[in-house]
Amino acid sequence: MSQENVETVQRVNEAFAARDLKALVALHHPDVEIVVLRSAVQGPYRGHDGLRRMATEAFDIADLQLDIEEVRDCGGDRVLIFGHQHGVVSGIPFDRVLAELVEVDAGKVRRAHAFQTVDEALEAAGLSE
Repeated sequence: MSQENVETVQRVNEAFAARDLKALVALHHPDVEIVVLRSAVQGPYRGHDGLRRMATEAFDIADLQLDIEEVRDCGGDRVLIFGHQHGVVSGIPFDRVLAELVEVDAGKVRRAHAFQTVDEALEAAGLSE
């Protein structure tokens, strides 16, 4: 099942890169919870409606790109994603670390949690470098 989870996460990243909202929704559990870095202020996105809102907000960022450098199976239902995300918000370019812990259930993402650092993501997964 672990390789299937990695493949699910890779398909999610491909759908995101293609700005394919229909495919994104199909790859996420109806009760999905997505915690992005700004969730401390606004709370997590929940369900397919929350996913659509999050994706639309992300797609509105000019030239938002996710450069995935590693997708790591953590065993069970968890997958780590590492890389960089960059784009332009309000005319200001940004480039930051992408470190996410994703839980997959029956081929669909049930939870995705973004962290500010790779170390935080590894710790959340119970791993260390």
